[in-house]
Amino acid sequence: MSIVKFLMPVVLLFSITFAVELRVPAEWEKHEATWMQWPDDYDRSLRLPFSQIIKIVQQYERVHLIVRNIQEKKSAKQFLKRYDVDTNNITWHTLATNNAWLRDNGPVYVKKGKEIFLYNFGFDAWGGNFGNDVEFLDDDKVPNYIAKYLDKKVIKKLDYILERGNLEFNGEDILVLNWDCQDDRNPNLSQDEHEAILKESFGVKKIIWAYGHHPDDGTTGHIDGTARFINKSTLVITDYDAQTERDLAREAKKAGLIVKWYPGDPNWLVGNGYVIAMSDGDESFDRELEELLSSYFPNRDVYMIDGSAIAKAGGGIHCLTNDQPK
Repeated sequence: MSIVKFLMPVVLLFSITFAVELRVPAEWEKHEATWMQWPDDYDRSLRLPFSQIIKIVQQYERVHLIVRNIQEKKSAKQFLKRYDVDTNNITWHTLATNNAWLRDNGPVYVKKGKEIFLYNFGFDAWGGNFGNDVEFLDDDKVPNYIAKYLDKKVIKKLDYILERGNLEFNGEDILVLNWDCQDDRNPNLSQDEHEAILKESFGVKKIIWAYGHHPDDGTTGHIDGTARFINKSTLVITDYDAQTERDLAREAKKAGLIVKWYPGDPNWLVGNGYVIAMSDGDESFDRELEELLSSYFPNRDVYMIDGSAIAKAGGGIHCLTNDQPK
């Protein structure tokens, strides 16, 4: 037997093993930290919920907070101290940014074996849906900064517009996202072309699309406001009794997933021992939501905070945060 014939199966096995190592960690896996971008004067209504989120997160993991300049750092510290936030337990970064929604302009972390690298996809301020005057060029540089700070490789895919709020991974090989959003941001691509980019980038084998969005939703249907994985085989879908949710549930079940329904906003953040979710404002209903979340994440403390200012600004708790896997 020639050495070439002998080595061919070994090479093939190595290639297959190497290929399946690429994956995006699920949010419930161990975090190294959570990153956030301080709201400017335009989004000042977000500062109170920011203080609540930071105060909770820093009990469990490191918080990295990006401010635009030294003066903003000073005013942010003063604000946070008024709400009993330990500003010494924050890693501060001074960097020009345009918005407070780091979920969307921040990096996507991918594991290749035991190594982690970051993607910097294109960001265009949600396709201009919140106004063509919304600036974003500084936001598009944030993943590069974070990668340099962490001493990690960054892969730039700026020709493809992708917001992390429209990505929901099960931590293995399934990705759920909204078609309306991706079609709006990259209108010249077919669905097959989208899927080729997503599968090659993230190592997923199955993509489940949601279709449809509320006409007032400037994100064009980010999936984190519709459906979230709570483990690798269970997808929780918001119970709004809309066609989008019913169709998504049907496709999820076809893919072999368990579907559970959640009557509130699923735009929550899952971290090291905690879940922070949006309250509804009704005490009885909030207790129901808290009990559901406790059943979804039995080993985590559940916090319900007033997210009305965040929702009014067009997002949720998940949108304001960007979790860094360990």
